[in-house]
Amino acid sequence: MKVVIDCNIFISAGLNRGTCRDLIYELIEHHTVYFSPEIIEEYTVVINRPKFQKVPAFNLILQDLGTVAIIVKPAQHSFKLADPNDETYLSTALTAKADVVITGNKKHFPLNEYEGVKIISPREFLDLL
Repeated sequence: MKVVIDCNIFISAGLNRGTCRDLIYELIEHHTVYFSPEIIEEYTVVINRPKFQKVPAFNLILQDLGTVAIIVKPAQHSFKLADPNDETYLSTALTAKADVVITGNKKHFPLNEYEGVKIISPREFLDLL
């Protein structure tokens, strides 16, 4: 499956063992992950916040994702989402013709699907397998 991963999933995977970390390694092994330069920048900015600087798992997970991720330059779209940072995830997904955006904040995406790209939680993704 072709996927885009919201930053909150990456952060949860770095902080804790469990669903999000399992999801990341499932994606690395069996799916196609898409990033954009903006997504990489957001991940980098967040993991460099003082409260996260001593979490070694972030760099390891980002490195592992980086070995398999495909980077695309998303076309500009406007979905008028409450959090403007979430726009890049949808734009990246549409450009990559991804199947899903996986997020822990589904409420930030008022629709369950945007032009064929489904918005799902980590648990929903794993339950699909």
